[in-house]
Order: sequence, then C-alpha cells, then structure tokens
Amino acid sequence: MLDLLNTVFKYKEKRSPDKLGLYPEAIHTNAMPERRYLWSSRLLVILASLSICLNIILVCSIYIMLPQRSASPLLFQHDPIFSQFSLLEKQERPVAAIDLLTEAFIEEFILLRQVITADYDELLTRWGRGSRLYWMSSRQVYQNFVSNDLSNNINQFKMRGLVRLAEVEWIKPMSRGFWMAQFITMDYYPGETVPIINIWRAYLRALMAPIPYENRSLREQNPFGFLITNFSMSYVGTPDDPQGYLNAAQDVRLERYAY
Repeated sequence: MLDLLNTVFKYKEKRSPDKLGLYPEAIHTNAMPERRYLWSSRLLVILASLSICLNIILVCSIYIMLPQRSASPLLFQHDPIFSQFSLLEKQERPVAAIDLLTEAFIEEFILLRQVITADYDELLTRWGRGSRLYWMSSRQVYQNFVSNDLSNNINQFKMRGLVRLAEVEWIKPMSRGFWMAQFITMDYYPGETVPIINIWRAYLRALMAPIPYENRSLREQNPFGFLITNFSMSYVGTPDDPQGYLNAAQDVRLERYAY
C-alpha cells in the first residue's frame, strides 16, 4: 500500500539518475508519451478514489434513511381553548379507567354545586352537611362553599326566584391530579323567557383517598373515596362576548397601537 502511494504521489521517475538533457524531454515531447500516461493514470486514480468515497457516503445516507421510507400524515387543529395549533387526537385512544371515573365525578360535582332548582328545600338538602356534595369535598373546600355561596347567595336566589341550569362542555386533565373544566350556566328569572348564559372555567385538584366515615351507611354517598381538595372558578364570558385573557390581551394591544 505504501509503495502504491509512493508511486502515485512521490514522482518516482524524477529521481532517476539518467541525464537526458533537453532532448527528448523538453524539446521532442512525443518521444516519451509514457509521461503523459503516468499523469493521466494519477488523475484517474484520484478521481476513482473520490468516486468510491462519494459512493460510500451515498450508500450510508440511503441506509440511514431506510427507516423513513414510509410516511404518515399528521393532522393539526386550532385549539380555541389555548389559541394554538394542537395535534388532532385519534378517534380511539387508550384512557385509564381511573381518569374516566374522575371525569364523571368532576362533572357530577360541578352540577351539584351549580344547579339551582325552584325547590329550595331540596337545594338546602343537596348542599347541607352529610350530602353527597359534602363527602366529595374536602373540609376546606366545603367550608369555603358554605361561607360564600350557601350563606350569602341562597337567600338572594330565593328572593329573585332564580332557577339555574348547568351544562359541562369539556373536562381536561392538565397534570397529575389537576383538572380543568368548562361549563355553561343558564339563569332563568320569573317573567323572562330568554336565559342569561355565562361561561365559566373550574380548576380542580382531585384524588381518590380513604374517607373516615362515621358509619358504614355513609359510604354509599361516596364509595370510591373521590375527593376535591382544591376548587376555584374564573369567568370566561358569554357565547357572544367571551372575556378570556387572550381577548383582553388583544384589546389592550389594539388600544396601544391606536395612539
């Protein structure tokens, strides 16, 4: 191998002890065409080496791209909740049974808190101690609910004759134990045929935990031990005029550039 490199690149014929003078090397070039053949062979060897290296690179590239010989399209959709493009979910996807159970309990919890019927005795029973809502809430969550909604608002609801229906639009898991839900409330007042519709978002922390019941019969209120440990709400707006933070930010930006 070294001899081959020495022959190609070391100009071995230049080290010959023969002294030919100017003739025929410099004057009659046709007398020694072997020298032109030698330079041509050297050029061909270099080009062949480059070609072999290029072919090796191409073969390696094709080998690397072989796993990508099949393509599958990715479908995206505009997510109006977060105003961004998200990957379109599959029609069928595996979901843990505990998540499905949690979604059902969250929907029931929101409806128990938000629905207001004309029978206020039933409402007091549904919101009172020992009810299903009571056992689905942690003590802090239930105490905040009693202090804010039960004590202050129920008399106003009764005086104004309010009847409220609620509908949960969607429930999404945000992280482990943290959920977000959006629901609509439809308020009906006496003499009004068109309800007042508002959109709300609820932020919940939910878990399954053993609940210390006083007796076994109370376990029927919450047999799975579903518990809301944190609950908060935010106002989104109405279907015609949403007041989300993205809309507020857009209004601020338009006011800033208006000047």
